[in-house]
Amino acid sequence: MKRIRGKVLILWTLLISIIPSLTVSAHEHGGDSSAEGQMGPSELTINTSIISLIFVLLVAVVLIFHLRAKGAYLTKMTGMMAAMTIAMVSSLVVGTIAGILMTTLFVPTVIGVTFGMFVGYVSGKSLHMLASLDGMLAGLMGGMMGAMLGVMVISDYPTLTIIFMDIVMAISMLFLYKLLDHEEMVNAKNDISGESCC
Repeated sequence: MKRIRGKVLILWTLLISIIPSLTVSAHEHGGDSSAEGQMGPSELTINTSIISLIFVLLVAVVLIFHLRAKGAYLTKMTGMMAAMTIAMVSSLVVGTIAGILMTTLFVPTVIGVTFGMFVGYVSGKSLHMLASLDGMLAGLMGGMMGAMLGVMVISDYPTLTIIFMDIVMAISMLFLYKLLDHEEMVNAKNDISGESCC
């Protein structure tokens, strides 16, 4: 638990360290649509994308293993919600980054949807097939929406968009983490009280 919090804290520190430079360069890296379209993404946008992808992969892997560890204590509905959350939010960020970097719609959509469906399947696999299916469909939707968002913000603060999506993901995953811990605690108590009654 402490190691996971430490990793999340390190990633947040990396993100926060680049925020001061964003306000200075925000107009320069996303204000002029014609210049951005001709030159492609700026160096700041590319660096932010790399950090964000590492963040997404780390958080998704941590949550998937956490979900597997708590699987025995989760209800079917909680398992479906967990797989859906992990797949949708992570594929949303990946699709957004792909759309910003590639400036087209087809390939980022393929990347986002494929990543989302894979993460959704893996997330729900340890629980039951319904959770896997729910995760795959949520990943499909998140990947498509992320690719569209990425292409739309190419000329309108792409770096800030990536950081905003990372914040959304971090908040969503934090709530999911707490939900899984709460479900385990409640169901473990119910199991103990049920055994003591009989």
